[in-house]
This record gives sequence, C-alpha cells and structure tokens, in this order.
Amino acid sequence: MEAFEHQPYQIALVALDLTEMDDHVIQYVSVISKILHLNRIYFLHVAKDLELPEELLKKYPSLMAPLDESLELEMRQQVNKYMEDTVDVSLEFVVKEGAPIEKILKFAKVKEVDLIFMGRKRSLKGSGLVSSHIARTCPSSLLLVPEQFNSQVKQILVPVDFSNHAYLALKQAEELTKEKGRQVRLVHLFTVSSGYSKIGKSYEEFEEIIEGHAQNDCQKFLNKYQFAKDLECAYINSRDGSKAELIHNHAVSCKADMIVIGSKGRTLASAILIGSLAERLVFYESDIPVLVVKKKHENMSFIEAIFRI
Repeated sequence: MEAFEHQPYQIALVALDLTEMDDHVIQYVSVISKILHLNRIYFLHVAKDLELPEELLKKYPSLMAPLDESLELEMRQQVNKYMEDTVDVSLEFVVKEGAPIEKILKFAKVKEVDLIFMGRKRSLKGSGLVSSHIARTCPSSLLLVPEQFNSQVKQILVPVDFSNHAYLALKQAEELTKEKGRQVRLVHLFTVSSGYSKIGKSYEEFEEIIEGHAQNDCQKFLNKYQFAKDLECAYINSRDGSKAELIHNHAVSCKADMIVIGSKGRTLASAILIGSLAERLVFYESDIPVLVVKKKHENMSFIEAIFRI
C-alpha cells in the first residue's frame, strides 16, 4: 500500500466565538504558526444574526455602523494582543452570518484550508457542540486547543497503528519538531486475544508474543517510510483501560505537549468521518492539545454532498 502524500500546512482557519476561550486559542495559534511557517491565517466568526432590532437602532443611533465591521474590529484587536509581531504570515478577518457548523465547513472547503484551530472547552462558557461536529466532518486537519496548555512544544506523542494515516501523523509531528530540542515519541496499543489458552500459552506468555510482533511491525513501518529507526515507541496492552485514557495517561507520563493522531475516514453513510480513537482523544478532558491529521480532501466528497442538499 502506497503512503499518502504529505503536504506541509500553508493555510489555516481559526474559528472564534468571541468568548474568553478565544484568548487561549489565539495565543496557541501564535506559537504554532511560527513553528509551521503558515502562509495565511483566516480568523472566522459566525454570528447567528447580524441584524440589530429596529427599536434598538432608533434608541441608539450610534449603533448604525454595520455589526459585521464591529465584530471584525473586535477580532483584530484580540488577535493583535498575541500576534502583533507576526510579519511572515497574512492575517485575514471574516465575519459570516448563519449556522456556525455549515459556514465553517463551507469556508474551509472554499479556501482550501489545511488546518483548522478550535477551542476545546471544559469550564468556560459554551457547550463545544460546534467543535465536536467540525471534528467529525471537516475536510482539513484539526487542532483542538484546551483552556490550559504548555506553550512550549517540546515533546509530541504520536499514537501509531502502522497505517498510512499513522504515517501522515508522524510526518506532521516531524514538521513540528524540526528545531533542536524537540522530540517525537510513539505509542502503540495492542490487544491480547482470548484464544491464547488454546495454544498452550499463559496470558503473560502470549502478551509477550503479541508485543514482540508489534515491535517488529514498528520497525517495518519506520523502515518503509524512512523514519529514524531509533524513535522511541511504548507498547501498551489496551486491556488496562479505555484507549483514549491510556494514551492520555502515557502522554502525561512522558510530559507530551501535544498528541498528534491520524484520522481514519469512515463510510459516507455513517456521516462520521473521524476515527473512533481520534474522536475520543479530541473530547477527552485534558490539558494537552490534540492535532487530528487528515489526508487533505479525503472527506471532501462528503462535504460537497452536504452543500448539494
């Protein structure tokens, strides 16, 4: 099976909801944009209604200025607090009216966005429903930013199943760790089947055999895609908890500043186009940012089908 083509991110979309969460997202964008050397960043806010009530306009004539212009100015001021020194990337501010999910997906498609930044709320105001829908259906890679995070990206953890999607995730992790002092670690979850007793082996013996096969598969994977052969990989038995929890706990133990995972697209009929493990990691309550790496345009036919309805 041939590897997917890896393309560096150039165009990013930052979805803002004009709440306190935006400060966290913009601050993280300012860090990542410099590491990835992005060319263009769109800051997008989708308002449900840009029309002010007529009675309010009569009472306060100063509100006659178009609301979209006021919101755009508010975004600019917020972004400038963290990205004033950004000179190598083009910043554009856009206000749309309508349903946030539809507008964000359509904008990402039209502008051929490579990477979408969104906030992942835990305690701050907001349900996070938009983030969950975007994560499942967006055609671009997605970086979910938590309320708290380490702004120094030194350690990146990549869960691998040795597939093409894992290849894309690891290639992207390499892009993020090009500078000296940054490191990539791998983690692989394996399962011990229940039939081990039939071949006269104890659970522990069969567990060792399965882990040995995983180690061999990892070396083949690294050799096939010409990654460094000395990349550290941890092997974890998935019987010890939920997969998302195991990966998160391992990320904490190795002090990872980001988790980068490949997303496996599902069938069109399911209308859920993110791998189940990636989805669980995206919405796991954690202070570690999660980057879901997608093959660009893999889900585009699904998005096009939505807009034809």
